[in-house]
Amino acid sequence: MSKKNIIITGGFGFLGTNIAIDQINRGNNVFILDNLFKEQGIEQNKNLLLKNGAKFIYCDIRNWNDVEIYFKNTKVDILVHCAAQVAFKRSVENPRIDFEINALGTFNLLEALRLYSPNSIFIATSTNQVYGPMKKLRIEETETRYIWLDEPYKTYGIAETQNLDFLSPYGCSKGAAEQYSLDYARIYGLKICVIRLSGIYGINQYSCEDHGWVSFMAEMIKKNKEFNRYGNGKQVRDILYIDDIVKLYNIVIEKIELVKGEAFNIGGGMSNNVSVLELLEKLEKITGHKQKSILNPSRPGDKLIYISDIRKAEKLLGWKPKISMEVGLSKLIDWI
Repeated sequence: MSKKNIIITGGFGFLGTNIAIDQINRGNNVFILDNLFKEQGIEQNKNLLLKNGAKFIYCDIRNWNDVEIYFKNTKVDILVHCAAQVAFKRSVENPRIDFEINALGTFNLLEALRLYSPNSIFIATSTNQVYGPMKKLRIEETETRYIWLDEPYKTYGIAETQNLDFLSPYGCSKGAAEQYSLDYARIYGLKICVIRLSGIYGINQYSCEDHGWVSFMAEMIKKNKEFNRYGNGKQVRDILYIDDIVKLYNIVIEKIELVKGEAFNIGGGMSNNVSVLELLEKLEKITGHKQKSILNPSRPGDKLIYISDIRKAEKLLGWKPKISMEVGLSKLIDWI
């Protein structure tokens, strides 16, 4: 089987790094397109990937000249788009940067594929923020968490048929990016699939208060540090360990003819959902340390519940999470 050229934008981030290592292990040529914008973990992941054989190309996807020069002169078999501004708070504080990276950057990549590499596979990484606050769904507050009262949400979570309702500048920019991606698949026949991720965590994730909440809290508790948390702790998310995500991306590549033009909600699903309070308790048990969180008011736009309905991925891709929350958290704590 011949080697493929795998291009990963934002490849020194958490998701990109783990996908890159997997593709290197599969014997493919891996090229990292990154502008070194992110601060946390950039040097660590850069050193890890270069040591393992990845090639680094400086490219700012906001700059059409950077993007065009690269794609005009490069054979691209698979483009995995992980570059993004991912922090909710930063998007509110600087919506222009958020728009330029997420919306304009993605548009530049789509144009490059349309003009110079129309046969490439393109996986666009998106977010559950495209569904907005979903305030019309009835919710009940219990001792440790919020729960949905109505079906099908109570049993299955949020499906891809849920109405889009972009929340925050981040939700708007990612929503615009994914809708452009889906339309380029429809109008130009490009091999594009959109993945709406939820609560991802795992090794090589250098997190902060505003992004990567599972890894951030795990690190703070393991290191016996104080940290901020927001709201009453009963907010619920489904979480997914990185190895399961990497497997999902590989299946999408293999089945791109079946799923081009599709969007998938990908997370831990009903089997791997947890409230903040419940996560803190689990992390205390694993580490043997008491958590030292400082309670703050809820942040505007913070959903009380989000759990992915992953049945579409199960049906079309034959994928579902294999790594339980307990195993994944233990792997994360060992790495930290």
